Order: sequence, then C-alpha cells, then structure tokens
Amino acid sequence: MTHADFVHLPVDGWLRTIPLTFSPEYDDSAATYSITLAIRHDNSYRYRNLSMVVDVIAADSTVSRQTVDMHLADEYGNWTGGGFGALYQSTVPVVEAVAPDKARSIVIWQSMGGCDTLRGLVNVGIITIPVPAK
Repeated sequence: MTHADFVHLPVDGWLRTIPLTFSPEYDDSAATYSITLAIRHDNSYRYRNLSMVVDVIAADSTVSRQTVDMHLADEYGNWTGGGFGALYQSTVPVVEAVAPDKARSIVIWQSMGGCDTLRGLVNVGIITIPVPAK
C-alpha cells in the first residue's frame, strides 16, 4: 500500500536552519520501496527551482546525503507541477528499491542560496511506494 506523509509549512516560511523529518511507513519489512519527495506551493513562491539536501538515515544510523534540485517552473515562469486552484504539486524520486531498514528516517533541509526563509511553499512530504516483486 502507498503511504503519504506531509508537513504543513508555516505561513512565515521555511527557515534554512529547520529540517523536516519523516519516518516512512512500511507494510512489509521484507519488501522494497521507493520514496518520492513531494512539494506543494502556491503562486507566491518566487523562484523557478527549489534546492534541498535530503538525508536518508538507515537503522544502523548510516546517513546517505543527496542534493535534490526541483524545477518548479519553466523558463517563461509557467508552473510545471500538477494541481488545481492555487496549489501546484511537484515530485521527484529520492530513493528507489530500498529495504525498510535502509531508510528509517528522511530529513530534508531547504538549501536555497541567499535565502534564509523560503516563502510560498505550503507542504513538503514523502510518498512511500512498494516496489512490485519480480
């Protein structure tokens, strides 16, 4: 079963020094899963992209760090994510075919250069999807 977990961000913005921590939900400890990062923003978001640092923390405390750059608008300023009304959602895979003990926690930091407080983002979340057995 697919699971989603979203955090509602403060209206004042997402501070660079405040990480968002997620604990993926797994139905079967013997299965493998893919984890996708999802961002929801509104029209007040000022940038075309969003840069983040994503730490995937295993049960043995091993940390796998990656930089994730999401393109939220095209070169003309048109939002590329799906959605309806004033909200747009964009997604990007961060982990593919991982065992549950290799991704116990996901920690996400915004890393936009020159921006300590990022406004216009509404939700940040993860979607955990089981990988079909072969």
